[in-house]
Amino acid sequence: MVRVNKFKIFIYLFISILFYILAFPPFNFSFLIFFTLIPLFSLLPEITQRKAFILGFLYGIGYNSVNFYWIPRLVSHFTSIGLSIFVYLLLIIYLSLYYGVFLWGVKRKENSIFFPAFFMVFIQWIRCHGPLAFNWGSFGEPLVHIYPLLQWASIFGELGLVFLVVLVNTVIARFRESDFKRKISFIFVFISLFIVGIFIGRGDYNSFMKVGAVQGSYDSFSKYFYTNIYDQFQVHKELTLNLPDNLDLVVWAESVLFCFLNHSPIYLKELGELAEFKNTNLLLGSLEMNGRNIYNSAYLITRDGRYKVHRKVQLVPFVEEVPFPFNYVIPEYFRGLIGNYSSGPGFYPLSIDGKKIGVLICFESLFSDPSKILSQRHSDIIVVITNDGWFQGTPAVYQHKNQSLLRGVENRRPIVQVANTGITFFADPYGRIIKETKEGEKVAIYGEVPKGSFSFYTFWGDMPMFLGFLIFLLIKLIKE
Repeated sequence: MVRVNKFKIFIYLFISILFYILAFPPFNFSFLIFFTLIPLFSLLPEITQRKAFILGFLYGIGYNSVNFYWIPRLVSHFTSIGLSIFVYLLLIIYLSLYYGVFLWGVKRKENSIFFPAFFMVFIQWIRCHGPLAFNWGSFGEPLVHIYPLLQWASIFGELGLVFLVVLVNTVIARFRESDFKRKISFIFVFISLFIVGIFIGRGDYNSFMKVGAVQGSYDSFSKYFYTNIYDQFQVHKELTLNLPDNLDLVVWAESVLFCFLNHSPIYLKELGELAEFKNTNLLLGSLEMNGRNIYNSAYLITRDGRYKVHRKVQLVPFVEEVPFPFNYVIPEYFRGLIGNYSSGPGFYPLSIDGKKIGVLICFESLFSDPSKILSQRHSDIIVVITNDGWFQGTPAVYQHKNQSLLRGVENRRPIVQVANTGITFFADPYGRIIKETKEGEKVAIYGEVPKGSFSFYTFWGDMPMFLGFLIFLLIKLIKE
């Protein structure tokens, strides 16, 4: 094995991290995601498996430290800056371990074209499940800005986009050593993906629902530090009154009323009167208490003043809950900083006027499974209510928007996202923006969203990706 120059490793690592960062908001040079792994792959023949793990880990550290630079400032509102930095370091170290494992595995199978892509799909799936699930900054996310390739999410989901990105990185890294026939085949396949993507992304626009959205642009921290939230209610009420009457649905953001709304008859009465006066259904975020259980919930106030509830299922680990088994080892001081929320019973659409509304609350829109389940249960539209004011003014706002767009395209459902400080938007089932607010605006918008259509991904989920991985492994075993 050739001894590799440390300066060369540093330069190649820096280029890989830079390409990743530039592919994401606020830069959005999305095509660079197809080159981010090439410098790392080119180093693999010159390093050991142990060094491959370290290289992948450092790659993760590099871009995650930029991706989450806003974490210390956010956490410092609730505790000391020292502890805030400690939380930040723990998060980026945890997420970077996945990339260490990835490059370690690729080194073991460095002669395989397809193994890196399948292995990253497997790792990405693990990242999205379990008590520490956290899907942020996946390789598939930048493709929301490459319209023809984005459409493949309706067949293979976000994992399919991850597979494509890693496969292209692998092929380009080995392009020079490939024979002419393989080079032509790769170019043909990639161009075909573009052409077919354009074809499957041609959707008709038939109006299905008239929707309004209220972006109150309130301070996210006010709900913790001020007990009087009536002013926030008044702002949202006045903006709602400016909307046209007879809309099918008006949506407010997550935690607009930071109180136990089911135990607040005055607010419930006023909300019911507002819905009746505007002849609309009103969806908003608030808290719910049932016995000892506290839920982060979405309330659907119907035209007749009654209400239905969706309780948040996918809670943010170490923010809204202490996940098992960490609840046995977390010191009492840290428990006091973490919300004591309960998880809802599952993902079920809310019905209004013969239509079904699939609701995702903030963190839930980062994952494919919740919106897929809601779509399988015949949701006509996916509504995301979120409190993105925590990271207002950072690229994280736009990354959350990208994730919500992916959920719509995966399931061929229109998306309505309403964020307290932005970005609030409507998008069609193909990921095209219909209407959008600016960050920090205090505004109410309305528009018509189209009807959804059939999605292969909704039908079969991630099964094709894992079936392909299984077939690939069986073929490798037979050959060996």
